[in-house]
Amino acid sequence: MKTDHVDSLARGLVVRASSSVEDRQLVAGWLEAEHFLGALRAVGHTLIQFVQQENQVVAVLVWAASAYHLKDRDQWIGWDAITCAKRRNLITNNVRFLVREEHRRPNLASQSLAAALKVLPQQWQEHFGYRPLLAETFTDPKLHAGTCYKASGWEALGYTKGHSRHRCDFYIPNERPKRLWIKPLHPRAREWLCAPQLPLECQSGQRPEGAGARCALKMKELQSLREALRSIPDPRTAKGRQYPLWTVLCVVALGLLSGCVHLSEIVRLGQRLSQAQRRGLGFRTRKNSRFYPAPGYTLYRELLPRLDLEAFEKALNGWLGQHRGQLPSTLAFDGKCIRENLGAIVTLLDVEEGVPIAVAATTVGKGGEVACARKLLHSDQVALENATLIADSLHTNATNAHLIVSVRGADYIAAIKDNQPTLHQLAQEQLADTSPLFRVSSLPMAS
Repeated sequence: MKTDHVDSLARGLVVRASSSVEDRQLVAGWLEAEHFLGALRAVGHTLIQFVQQENQVVAVLVWAASAYHLKDRDQWIGWDAITCAKRRNLITNNVRFLVREEHRRPNLASQSLAAALKVLPQQWQEHFGYRPLLAETFTDPKLHAGTCYKASGWEALGYTKGHSRHRCDFYIPNERPKRLWIKPLHPRAREWLCAPQLPLECQSGQRPEGAGARCALKMKELQSLREALRSIPDPRTAKGRQYPLWTVLCVVALGLLSGCVHLSEIVRLGQRLSQAQRRGLGFRTRKNSRFYPAPGYTLYRELLPRLDLEAFEKALNGWLGQHRGQLPSTLAFDGKCIRENLGAIVTLLDVEEGVPIAVAATTVGKGGEVACARKLLHSDQVALENATLIADSLHTNATNAHLIVSVRGADYIAAIKDNQPTLHQLAQEQLADTSPLFRVSSLPMAS
């Protein structure tokens, strides 16, 4: 258990942070007695800040997980759905703020809020291991104007649509739109939230690739993907066709192109699809129900080893070609293996646009990612002349070099690790007398 962290601030205010169960219970009692919303059951990491003056608690702030999706917030940051899912933990939500009745005086609310914000990133890091970059909160315009937030430097972005989340996929109207406020916790917070690489102190707050990511495609794109995959033959018996094959393969395609490397991640991505998205993909409802269930792990595990991967690859490549330049930049990654020994897929990307151009797939035991990449290099569907290919060290070998340069008329940038000593030494010698702009860097062997 983390020890309470104490920071001295101006105006005689001291901010102490805690995440203990005992302090949560204490604050719940105060909120129930004095806050118009009462106590709450916070979600995810929860931090309590006690603002003290002369050893008495004059105000309390409760910080918890940020909202899943906020249109105005995500547009202000520059996030798409997948980036939001990966980095949402770097936003913390001020879910409760209470100035205790017996200590209320003019300006105490804004002073307490400013004091708490000043030390929030450090205190959050000490309790949870990473620094948040943005704070958010909501105010009810029918009850107060949010003056203390404005006075302490928060920015009002707009209003919510007036819906409350009810279960995973359903939202119900509450007829009380809230005003959204945000406060960057670092001058470069907005830039870093969209940067390819997060600062070191923020990195452990990012979720792994594919984890928690919702579908980045719009409904028309989902429906066109469904139609593209309809031509693939179904290897299942009639008894096992509870879910249409194309709906299952749509989830597999979205998972692989979104960076999932475990079958369980693909399953969870399918379960995170909204009811509207499931309906658009052709999911079926249960009898006498409007709910569209998603397939479970066993269905994928039994289907994928029997699937015609050549047909899957051809259909997916055709769909990618039709949507060249239209797909979200976060949809694709380079090479992914389904680690339950079910196969591999490699995606060829346009680096400038960040979107997939073509894919190649192979079953387990047939060369994995290396074999997939070589299929792409041989494919007549992929135009490589005068292009420059970039790949990791797994694909640095003489066969690929010959295919890229001599056969396909392209150039490439090769990555060489220290576990390729002969090639590493040759590269050093070849570049020794060239421009100082060129050099060979050693990379450690992967564990």
